[in-house]
Amino acid sequence: MAAENILTEKTLKAIKPAAAGETVSDGGNLNGTVRVNRLGTVTVAFTWRYRSPESSGKLRNAGCGSWPTTSLAEIRAERNQLRDLVAKGIDPLEQRQRDLKATEAARLAEEAKAAQLAARLTFTDLFTRWDKAQLSQRKDGGTEIRRAFTRDVLPAIGAVYADEVTRQMIAALLHAIVERGSPRMANRTLSDLRQCFGYAIGGGMLEHDPTSHLKKASFGGKETERDRTLTEDELRYLLQAALPASNMSGKGKAAIRFLLATAARVGELLRAELSHFDTTARQWHIPAENSKNGESHTIWLSDFALEALTELLAIVDHPRWLYPNRDGSTHVCVKTLTKQIGDRQTDKPMRGRSKSTADLVLPGGKWTPHDLRRTAATTMAELGIAPHVVERCLNHIEPNKVARTYNRARLEGEQQAAFEMLGMRLALLSDSAASNVVTLRRA
Repeated sequence: MAAENILTEKTLKAIKPAAAGETVSDGGNLNGTVRVNRLGTVTVAFTWRYRSPESSGKLRNAGCGSWPTTSLAEIRAERNQLRDLVAKGIDPLEQRQRDLKATEAARLAEEAKAAQLAARLTFTDLFTRWDKAQLSQRKDGGTEIRRAFTRDVLPAIGAVYADEVTRQMIAALLHAIVERGSPRMANRTLSDLRQCFGYAIGGGMLEHDPTSHLKKASFGGKETERDRTLTEDELRYLLQAALPASNMSGKGKAAIRFLLATAARVGELLRAELSHFDTTARQWHIPAENSKNGESHTIWLSDFALEALTELLAIVDHPRWLYPNRDGSTHVCVKTLTKQIGDRQTDKPMRGRSKSTADLVLPGGKWTPHDLRRTAATTMAELGIAPHVVERCLNHIEPNKVARTYNRARLEGEQQAAFEMLGMRLALLSDSAASNVVTLRRA
């Protein structure tokens, strides 16, 4: 075997700059080329000469390091590793290229993964997009859903990547809502979550909906359609005793009477502006943007309704809103009156809310502002007003497309007469001195 390890550190240190370009041999095909940099410092770049086992024995030179940056011992160790590779049938230079490509591929994959992670949406990110794209366009600006999600959903899954949200996570947060005594809110939250994930799938942001196969019956239970109407005995008690004696504000009391007399939705009243009312013409114009179905509507004001409105206008101290919020920037939350009425029909007073929890309790059970609308419509029907006129008074859209297209009559005279009859009946029920009032028979 040819001699190896011929050179020494002392030998290398003795090389003069004049030897630039010369070759020194350490034996065993390990050779170094002398180089001199601009400062006159001598370096020796070593290569190992071998026959490639992958290229039909072609002679190749593989770098082993540059002295003195790399010690002579380290250079020889590198040569030995290259020799072992060749013995195994591996070309060191080809292997280096393969290693470089693998390293680069791994780097690119890591960068792609990082970019993918950066592009992934947390559920909070998804909710923010949904809020901006759709919720903000709704009549309430998405206020109610935003409040509900902030309370129940975002704390539970907001930080989770949207594509990693599972049915188990959704079920857990819904059960938590039910356990605090809000089954209907659990059902509503499930519906809202389904809309949110539907938006994401439709927009190509997600592939799967984790709310699929989750049923309301498993959480809040089946919800029955409300059909609560106040009987005339309840109306007498409410208008003559309960409402006047309650600790509600004057605006709240007037709102209840006004809603009974107009069959309007509570949101339409709380969004109302002073300019929508014409007390001379005895009309309330509800613009399309305030109406649930997007159709403008005019309500004729009876004496009973006008009296309630006059009380309201005497209290209002805002140039625009009938029910301004605290800072006067817009109207109050459309849930305000519902909460005030609900607080006065409960055995569980809430902190910071009314302590007069029985002021508005009626024999027939809990009632809401929307039940006043249903009661007004029912009273109209019992007074003999034709069903199609009642529907017009409620601003309901004709369900039959053909009839809706060809019958555009607004029946304004009939509506005005209907509201007048309703107002007279409510005035009679409000009068404690009217002892001979005949109770209308329920249909």
